Amino acid sequence: MINEFKKWLIEIQDEALEVKRIKAAAKGDESKWKSEIWKSPEKNSAIKSRFQIEGDKRTYKSRPSSETNAGEWLYDFVWREFDKQGNLLGLKLVMEIEVSDMNEKGIKYDFNKLLQADSEHKILVFQLKTENEVVTALDNFEKSAKAYRTKINSKFLLCGWSTALNKFMFSDFVTEV
Repeated sequence: MINEFKKWLIEIQDEALEVKRIKAAAKGDESKWKSEIWKSPEKNSAIKSRFQIEGDKRTYKSRPSSETNAGEWLYDFVWREFDKQGNLLGLKLVMEIEVSDMNEKGIKYDFNKLLQADSEHKILVFQLKTENEVVTALDNFEKSAKAYRTKINSKFLLCGWSTALNKFMFSDFVTEV
């Protein structure tokens, strides 16, 4: 599933870049598309919406959900699995989206919440300015996850948006008991 998650995020990225090009063209200079800003609320909304759509296809209950107007549930986004009697069977995915804070220390505060999640898949989406900052953060978050004394096996996907590059950079790995 990690490759599917990456594919969805790349598609979200490509749609956002196209919107940036359209906005720049509307202002009369398409060559300045990189200076158009993909705002944090737009990133958040696009990511949550896409993952909700994909979760619905798999019969997972998403929180938040635009369909049911359900708000966040413990994390910025989750897929929950229920049985026919409405009993919570488990979490398939938890996600923290930290695209407002452009400081690794602030992002790590929310990343640490993912470590304790009882979920098969864990995703962190964050943004920093430069490629170097993103690469360093990806490495630091992976080291942090591997240092944690986990109680379940989890598949991680770390997604760092570089505002200088206008793209997501990824790291994925598994933590085991």
